[in-house]
Amino acid sequence: MLLILSTGLLNHVLLIPNLLTAAGRDSWLCVIIAYPIALLFLWPIFFIIKNSPDEGFFTMIRNRLGRTVSIIFSIPVMVFLLASSYVTFRDLMIWLKAYFLADTPVFMINIILIVVCFFITLAGVKAMAISSGLLLPLVILFGFFIAITNTSLKDPSFLFPLLANGFSPLLKGLIYVFSGLLEIYIVVLLQPFSQEPVKFRQLFILLTILTGLIFGPLSASIMEFGPREAVNFRYPAYEQWRVLSIGRYISHLDFFALYQWLSGGLIRIGLFMYLLGTFITSKKKHYKLNPILVGILYLLLFGLMSIKVETYYFYGAIYDYFLPVCMIFFLIQILLSALILAVLKKRDEQHGKNKELESSS
Repeated sequence: MLLILSTGLLNHVLLIPNLLTAAGRDSWLCVIIAYPIALLFLWPIFFIIKNSPDEGFFTMIRNRLGRTVSIIFSIPVMVFLLASSYVTFRDLMIWLKAYFLADTPVFMINIILIVVCFFITLAGVKAMAISSGLLLPLVILFGFFIAITNTSLKDPSFLFPLLANGFSPLLKGLIYVFSGLLEIYIVVLLQPFSQEPVKFRQLFILLTILTGLIFGPLSASIMEFGPREAVNFRYPAYEQWRVLSIGRYISHLDFFALYQWLSGGLIRIGLFMYLLGTFITSKKKHYKLNPILVGILYLLLFGLMSIKVETYYFYGAIYDYFLPVCMIFFLIQILLSALILAVLKKRDEQHGKNKELESSS
């Protein structure tokens, strides 16, 4: 539920406009093609989780390969967690300022969001998981509500013809789909906090839901607005709420979208900052971090948010650099983690055989 809310926000909000820019009308086909390929990456992720101790994969790396190797291997993950928190935070702030709080100073929006996220991180991963269990059902309910209510506005003919511009948009679009789907690697970071072993079936269901969170609003945006107009929207999923009307008198129900966005955004920032804190300290009391450490992390995030960045350049950086780099990062991280674990496992088996030979001799 934590990952459906946090990664679901990425797939639902940040990913879709960039995917539409890259692949246009073919973007929904990118999702269908990417899904079976992403399923293949579930096996190395499951292999990592299954063969890691209860303390988690990164704790095992520190214990087995030493602190230096552990730091080198952990730094890219820490950079991703901080960068992703920053991108989510700034995108959420831009959206709130544009649609709901136009007259509110940006500084005030930042302060309020920082304080809320600070307390979410301070509450700990267990509290976040319980909160996600309460928030997610309504988020899903509102998602089905908007999908069903806008059915009359959808024209399936907008989805075709496919590959009108060749295979180039399709291949380009796959990069952005994988940047969202492969974020399922975060399960490896959450393993130490899971009270029961993670099953492959659970990973399969999770990946399927995350794929649906891209495919549903993406295809709906193309069918409702057309491929050309959908590309021009910064938040295609939100625009679907703005055109919603039930009969003559019921409209402007986009405050439900506010609930969805804030639920996903705040949980995502709070969770990623918490996971970042777990890399810096091993001292956790009842799954909670030191308040001073959490305060320092959020001061760093607030400092990054205080740097003025033009919206045009911010979204350009997400499209050109952030999402493609995320895809490359997860590809390397998944394969390298599985390889390291396989080598350690092989070495343990060899060591065990040598011990058996020595005892028999």
